[in-house]
Amino acid sequence: MAGKIQLLSDEVIGKIAAGEVVERPAAAIKEMVENSLDAGATAITVEIRDGGISYFRVTDNGSGIPQGEIRMAFERHATSKITRAQDLFSIQTLGFRGEALASIAAVSHVSCTTRTRQDTSGIKVKNSGGRIESIEEAACPEGTTFVVRDLFFNTPVRLKFLKKPATEAGYVSDLMMRLILSRPDVSFRYINQGKTLYHSAGDGKLSSAVFSIYGKELLRSMREVDGHQAGVVVKGYVGVGDSGRGSRGHQSFFINGRYMKSGVLSAAVEAACRERVLAGRYPTCVLHLTMPYETVDVNVHPNKLEVRFQNEQAVGEAIEAIVRDALIEKSALDKPELLQLSTNQPMHSPVTVSKQETVQRPDRVSGPVIRTAIVPPMEKAVSVPSDRQEKTSDAKQPALPLMKAERKSAPPAVQTAARPAMQPLAPITAQRPSVLREPSQAVHNYLKSTQTNPVPSYPAAKAAAEAHRQELPRQEASFLPEAPRPMKIIGTAFNSYILVEYQDSLLLVDQHGVHERLLFDRMMKAFD
Repeated sequence: MAGKIQLLSDEVIGKIAAGEVVERPAAAIKEMVENSLDAGATAITVEIRDGGISYFRVTDNGSGIPQGEIRMAFERHATSKITRAQDLFSIQTLGFRGEALASIAAVSHVSCTTRTRQDTSGIKVKNSGGRIESIEEAACPEGTTFVVRDLFFNTPVRLKFLKKPATEAGYVSDLMMRLILSRPDVSFRYINQGKTLYHSAGDGKLSSAVFSIYGKELLRSMREVDGHQAGVVVKGYVGVGDSGRGSRGHQSFFINGRYMKSGVLSAAVEAACRERVLAGRYPTCVLHLTMPYETVDVNVHPNKLEVRFQNEQAVGEAIEAIVRDALIEKSALDKPELLQLSTNQPMHSPVTVSKQETVQRPDRVSGPVIRTAIVPPMEKAVSVPSDRQEKTSDAKQPALPLMKAERKSAPPAVQTAARPAMQPLAPITAQRPSVLREPSQAVHNYLKSTQTNPVPSYPAAKAAAEAHRQELPRQEASFLPEAPRPMKIIGTAFNSYILVEYQDSLLLVDQHGVHERLLFDRMMKAFD
């Protein structure tokens, strides 16, 4: 038989609500840090002990809580973020429900010290199990500090289902990682058991936030994303290849500064990075999405980690297209002056390639034979007369285009890049005149002068040698064929080798070796 219908007490209501909002210490810390961000804080410190179960502290330099509103701050559904129902359709703050602080205080011992800029002194409030025990003046800097002890002390069932302190600390570390990536303009400091694990610069640069989390090597290998489509502006970084991870735990999405989880966005990024990561691994990404507030609903779950889009398909297609374009443009082949080879000019004189010349790299690599192409040493070209050099430089020479595609809405046009086959130099001895030929008139005059003057003057000897040199036949050495065979660049491997399709073979060209050779030839040309 059912019992009599009656209203629940405030204590029971608070504990039930706390079970939805405060699942573990990481959830409580998330709510408090979001309140600090809404208060305009630029520096936030989070310290935990025993995974946050026995102790955690959140300190900020925000606007603080006025003394006349401190009691109302601990009441359920009390907030300064929204005032009417229409505000739910354009939420611009991280918090808006007004139940986080009340839920945390209902299941723990909370101490709050706060001061606004207008107040000369701060106040300190102690709340135990949802009841305010004391309010007194206290000396403190501008901002707010919350200290929470013995989380779930009065709900042993919830405490029983918590993980070990090390596991709960891992959840808090993951949360702090997302918060640092979500707000590069805020300096975060995360302390666990007295040791600082994260400390962001707060300089407003997303690259600095990524560096503080993942380090220099991963940041250097990630591709920058910056584009807009279908009303969505996307900025951030995507890591493929060696930057891939074994799970989706390193995929971070932020919508209007709010961290959230979305299977639609994960699927879009993975579709754009398909065949750029190994099987069983997932791309790493830090993407910030900016879109109209009315096109996304964040009031889905009390933890505010789930959102709903007004048009999920359009958002997914936009993310996929923007990420794919960023990966094509920021390819490892986008290296200036690495592949500037000409068919007729000397190899030590790189050819300037127009930016309009583009190539497309197909997604799949095909070919029955795989060979390694080693760039052979390039002989120094034989000098040619000045009139021939001018003709050669004026003529339009086909060159191997750089792998840089202008960002367009459609993929770049397909063009083939040609590289001539290397031919050995013709034997120079066959082109030299015979040493037994009759001396020229200039040589006769020079020999005749030596009979009267055993030590001829230097100008006379130089003039005679120059006249004799001009009478010798001059042959131009060419080691590049006039009609190069078609070749096509199709991609890269391990950020080191260029994949080139040549007839029925797949060539692997060491781009670092090519670059070093071009630099060497340029230096030799400077000494000529």
